[in-house]
Amino acid sequence: MKQHILFIALILTLPSIFMACGKNESISSKNGSVELFLLDSYQTIGSTVHIDEKTVVTKSTPLVSYADFLSYDPNTFTFKISDTAKEAIKSLQLSVHGMAFALKANNVLIYTGYFWPGYSSESCDWVYIDPLMLLISNELIVQIGYPGLSEGQVISDKRNDQRILDIFTSDNKLIK
Repeated sequence: MKQHILFIALILTLPSIFMACGKNESISSKNGSVELFLLDSYQTIGSTVHIDEKTVVTKSTPLVSYADFLSYDPNTFTFKISDTAKEAIKSLQLSVHGMAFALKANNVLIYTGYFWPGYSSESCDWVYIDPLMLLISNELIVQIGYPGLSEGQVISDKRNDQRILDIFTSDNKLIK
């Protein structure tokens, strides 16, 4: 009798185990995913903070996964993120020199930048996100040049790369 009950319990448990091991379709769009990674290593170009994207090695796990990106507004370059992602970023030990990140679409590097806190007295002539903004909202505003670009300075702007827009559009996460 005990073997019979054990057998029935096993049969009832197996489907849930296999379902838990299956791919979670809600994590990524049918067109892929956008993820934000911290960098394991990178080099800068000359004496600037410009990241040489050919040298970028990201962490193996994203800091912000696609499921944690709730929306993207291409007009203000603003990602709305989940509370989980917000807490992960707020827990980072940031310096006044910033912490490098990379944004990838379908595991392809789109652009790099820095988490650059607004209390830093150093300038950043690259893409940056001020993590202090998370104290008042769940939004990551991706900006160029802290506190602004020097006159005549040009930085390649890939914030609205079509691959990012297509992925967010396919899941109705793009704000128009």
